[in-house]
Amino acid sequence: MSTRPSFRNSQKFIALGLVIGLLLGGLLGGALGLYYGWQVDPVTYQGGAYPSELTQAYQNHYLAMAVDSYLVNQQLDIAAERLKTFDTATQVRTLAERSASYVSAGRGVEAQLINNLALELRNRGNWEESTIQNVIADLTVEYQADPARAQAISSFSAQLLNGQVPVPAPVDQAEGVEPAATPVEEVPATAAQEGPLLPTWTVLLCCVGVLVVFAGLAYWAYLSRKRAQAPSRRPVTWEGEGRPPLKQWTGTYTLSQDNYDEFFTIETDDGDFLGESGIGIMDSVPGTSPKQVLSFDVGLFDKTDITTLSRVVMSPYAYNDETLRKKVEANPQAEAILAQPGRKFNFETTAMRVEAEIVDVEFDPEQKYFEKLTSKLNVFLKEGADIKRGEMDIPDQFR
Repeated sequence: MSTRPSFRNSQKFIALGLVIGLLLGGLLGGALGLYYGWQVDPVTYQGGAYPSELTQAYQNHYLAMAVDSYLVNQQLDIAAERLKTFDTATQVRTLAERSASYVSAGRGVEAQLINNLALELRNRGNWEESTIQNVIADLTVEYQADPARAQAISSFSAQLLNGQVPVPAPVDQAEGVEPAATPVEEVPATAAQEGPLLPTWTVLLCCVGVLVVFAGLAYWAYLSRKRAQAPSRRPVTWEGEGRPPLKQWTGTYTLSQDNYDEFFTIETDDGDFLGESGIGIMDSVPGTSPKQVLSFDVGLFDKTDITTLSRVVMSPYAYNDETLRKKVEANPQAEAILAQPGRKFNFETTAMRVEAEIVDVEFDPEQKYFEKLTSKLNVFLKEGADIKRGEMDIPDQFR
């Protein structure tokens, strides 16, 4: 007996599996991603801030070290790379101040190297002459009280501006001394966070909880839809003797129904699952399309004693073929039936009995394969049967 799920049921299960898989996969992936990002491989910032983003005090230290490093290695490209994030005014002021400091200390060679560096950077960076003049003018005012430094600034300016020395703007005596530059307030570095805002295991447990809730909702929706789509049980009309059958079925096979499979579940009026019965294609001529069906399987499965009986309805050709007959007779639970219009046959298990009838049948001219088969099945519950035996539930393909 065939127990293959129908194509429609397979589609439902595939769609449901995809939806639940996407939900669970997304939630589980998010939880694992949070754990990996916070614990296994947290984000680290490589290299720190750019020099020009440091506080003013640290910028001054960095600039001084960049210039002093050039005095040691005299590598112009490295010095230019280290100073490139600063604007022109900052670079000019730094180089001029360092040159003046070395002149004041009696180290003219170093001061000249700085002047040469400034000239090279000016040519590379296309420094604007007005910017240079403004910075030199400011430094000239600042070093008026220090002749050595003032002279160094004059020499620095002459080399950088081709001999031009900017004249500082006079200070308006009525306004008093030019106010000192407002000191830059250093912002204290904030302490690095020691970890995520929430403990990792708390987040993981929350994600698992959400995952379980979504899975429960999806399963509940599936059960609700299944109940809503379940056909209502129709009352059985019975005019024969004795109690009415649990199930009445009539169906017709016609040539080209290659997937003909009409097995159905058997249940009591209270919904207790008893087994399965029905009819489906068993053997056909190999390589034919549409299938040239030689025999059909009329089966009965009884869950109370886990028994499957089979009656093989065969065409005259198949019935008289020794090989096909031996194949049927090799199964002690099977029996060959010659397909004839009006042919009736019964078979029973511990709890159920099937009364089958071949209502109509048509073959090809050689009576080899079926072109049409109309059959009727009545499934009865036997008197005194213990339907509580066995623990099987309704198979998934029939839900």
